[in-house]
Amino acid sequence: MTTTSPREFAEQAEPLTWPKDCWYGVGVATAFVSDRLHVIRFLGDELVGYRDAQGNVVLADNRCAHRGCRFSAGWVVDDQLTCPYHGWRYDKAGACRHIPALRPGESIPAGAQIRVYRTEEKYGIVWAWIPEHEPEPTYEIEYIPELDGMHHHPRADIRYLFKGHFSRTIENGIDPVHAPFLHGKSVGQVGPDADLTYPDFEVVKGERITKTRIPVKVQRLSGLVRYLLKGDADTTYKEFRFIYPNVSLPLNRFGRFEFASVLVHLPYSETETLVEATNWRNFLRATPLLTRWFDHETAKTGLQILVEDNSVVKDQQPRIVRYRGSREVLVKSDGMVLGFRKVMRRFLEPDASPGSAD
Repeated sequence: MTTTSPREFAEQAEPLTWPKDCWYGVGVATAFVSDRLHVIRFLGDELVGYRDAQGNVVLADNRCAHRGCRFSAGWVVDDQLTCPYHGWRYDKAGACRHIPALRPGESIPAGAQIRVYRTEEKYGIVWAWIPEHEPEPTYEIEYIPELDGMHHHPRADIRYLFKGHFSRTIENGIDPVHAPFLHGKSVGQVGPDADLTYPDFEVVKGERITKTRIPVKVQRLSGLVRYLLKGDADTTYKEFRFIYPNVSLPLNRFGRFEFASVLVHLPYSETETLVEATNWRNFLRATPLLTRWFDHETAKTGLQILVEDNSVVKDQQPRIVRYRGSREVLVKSDGMVLGFRKVMRRFLEPDASPGSAD
């Protein structure tokens, strides 16, 4: 017989709140191609996307207005999304433009509309404005200065399904302290006499972002990349950035070499999150064999890191982060986690009184 603790029961009883009126990263741009539909599980439902003749991403709810059928098995005709059940076609604004079964003199019903979303492509990611009270975007997608001078390598794009809530996968992605303990197999190990204490590091907080820079504690990198990625204490570090509501960025610098990932934490439901990532670097751009090799190593290592992360995240309690009033015991090295929680609380609990996020 399975029992539920009071803590778990209270968590399950609380209504699930998703951020709205904001730019979500909804996936890597390479997943959207012109010759097929791309279905996205999102907030307990589904979206469907495609590229039009101009190469722009069109994104809509994955339900036909006629009988509520999924578009997933449908197709695109003249930039119009076509339902596979009765052939209803919708333009890029969501208006139905063709119903094959209409008789002469019949018109398309005014209510034959589907919801479409404003989209933009930036940093190798497709972003969508998810409205609640604001039908049009009220701010620009956040600038990511860490990617200046870097190049996107689409062959290194990765995706991995976490068995956890997106608040947990985000916190995992911006946690600077766990790597020496969890990622010895994928990233590298620390020496037996390594100093694992963290010096004070500044966490910069903005309205929709939080970021920091910290020293690298992993001393022995795994694989052949250890011969390339070298630097002294002053030029070796990691940076982390969180962008509200579901994007994180880890950056690594080893001397003059920098590489970073832009991670989208796509909330499937309260128990599953798809993490998709674009990978960037400022080296090995145009050396074919080495470029392909490093792309392969980047993707392989990135996936292994996510597998190792999921082994912990899937069992965390509570499953959903409490942005205020958590019973977790946090310390100063959890500064990025606290910054993330304060940003989320600012938008999800705008009327709450000031206080600590933990």
